Amino acid sequence: MLMRILALTFFFALPVLATAMGNGNGHGKPQPIPCPSDIAAAVATECPCAGTVQGDQSAAPWRNHGQYVKCVVHFRNLLRKSGCFTDDSVRRTIARCAARSTCGKDTVLCCTYELGTCSDPTPNGVAEGTCSNDATHPCDVAADCTTSQSHIVHDTDACAADHGVVVVGGGSLCQACPPPAP
Repeated sequence: MLMRILALTFFFALPVLATAMGNGNGHGKPQPIPCPSDIAAAVATECPCAGTVQGDQSAAPWRNHGQYVKCVVHFRNLLRKSGCFTDDSVRRTIARCAARSTCGKDTVLCCTYELGTCSDPTPNGVAEGTCSNDATHPCDVAADCTTSQSHIVHDTDACAADHGVVVVGGGSLCQACPPPAP
């Protein structure tokens, strides 16, 4: 008799369990969202590098890098299910850039620069010269000849030892380095 009561209780509880687990009637499944015009900005808003957004809009640091990447991949999948990607390479790039970031790590993004000169004798907004560090690159002013490379290092001292000119706190290797200070 006890077994029959337990079996009936379990049988009647199945629809409630299925609903709680998100099966059967759509509960628990992510709803489509409107596609943002700037996907990178939407990802940065949903999963800020500084940490998870709290109710008071402050950020609690990520427990680790994997938690940040997980947030980005979940949001990327929601965008994909909402039909926001017309180019599949954008979908792959989002996860790759999250994985190649400093978010959730105790590291910094270090930018190094190669400063070149421009042979244009009359800078006037028209690229009539060539760069000293890349003869195939047309230029108007020396700033047109500056190239940068970013890499992740442990701290500011490691960046300075690697001849880094600018240290950017948190970010991804996919981001362009900001222009060097004059």
